Amino acid sequence: MLTVIHTFNGPDADRILGEIRTGIQTVEDIEGFKFASVNKQSNTSDIMLFSKWEDRSAYESWADTVGENKAFKSSTPQMYEVLEEKY
Repeated sequence: MLTVIHTFNGPDADRILGEIRTGIQTVEDIEGFKFASVNKQSNTSDIMLFSKWEDRSAYESWADTVGENKAFKSSTPQMYEVLEEKY
């Protein structure tokens, strides 16, 4: 399992949030997608997309669909292998 975190920041948070929402519209159509959460920090304009994937290949299949989305192009994803989870 893979966890991917994108952090977005910019002067126009509404535009960035719109681009993020556009970018994740197709996420449910990707085999291996598990979960996505868009979060806004309360005291800054930072927005974070937290997502979970079956493996890196599943994530890359989705990342290829994002294409020229400016928010995603400007964000470098952080990838973590999930070692353990509890719910």
